[in-house]
Amino acid sequence: MISGINGGNCILSSMAKVRVESGQIKSAQLIGTKGNYIVAFDVDETEWNDKPLVLSSSRQPYEARVFKSSDGAIAELKRIGIKSVSIELID
Repeated sequence: MISGINGGNCILSSMAKVRVESGQIKSAQLIGTKGNYIVAFDVDETEWNDKPLVLSSSRQPYEARVFKSSDGAIAELKRIGIKSVSIELID
């Protein structure tokens, strides 16, 4: 199991990139609805206290980062180095 910032389940892009490069994180899941998407890393080892590890921003490091578009979220994941993304749309 790996934790995010301060033992929580949020992780910055820079931290995620290091973990992708080391092989700890291999894929992610884009979850949400139009204009409200979050990124959760969907590997069993990335759950922390039964919550998935989610991407956060440096401005609000203890909250999940909300993307306005799926394109923006996928571009960020590509920058991090994630090659496999699944999408879960919620009504």
